Amino acid sequence: MTFLMPAQTALRAAIRWLLITLIAALLVLMTTQIVMRYGFNSSLLWAEEMCRYMLIWLSFLGIALAYERGEVAALSFLSLTLPRIPALVLGAICALLSLALCGLLVWYGLKFADLAGNSKIPALRFILEDLFGDAAPDAPVIYWVYVALPLGMALVGLRLIGDILMCLRAIPTGQTLAQVLTHTDPSVAP
Repeated sequence: MTFLMPAQTALRAAIRWLLITLIAALLVLMTTQIVMRYGFNSSLLWAEEMCRYMLIWLSFLGIALAYERGEVAALSFLSLTLPRIPALVLGAICALLSLALCGLLVWYGLKFADLAGNSKIPALRFILEDLFGDAAPDAPVIYWVYVALPLGMALVGLRLIGDILMCLRAIPTGQTLAQVLTHTDPSVAP
């Protein structure tokens, strides 16, 4: 797993900066919408829809980092009471079941995006028409909003694969489940 550390670090940094950029854009857009609505008695037609789409992307990209940092709710009372090896096996089984759920969400998320994602994003259509008038390019389709779910679950699934491998590798090394799942990678901020 150590050979993947540079790739993990780069992916983690890219996701973190994308999330920071989305939060900054969301803050600017929401502030502008509030000022326009209450200060000038005129609002941006597309602002609320764009904020909703940004929040969707923030949620599904953020879940990968939240899981990695151990900030996702977990029921650990059983694994804490078990001896070391059964706890590691249980951890691997739970991660495997979670991976199966992530796989289903990726599969059906992509199917849903393909089926329902053919219409144009109304907010972007308004923006493009405001900027370019009659010569406005086509707005992207809503597929790019719906694909946030499968992408986020795929990122969580990659981390779950790592957890499964770490649990199985810890059985002969003497590590406990708590040591395996504390994510002691120095590039992960506490």
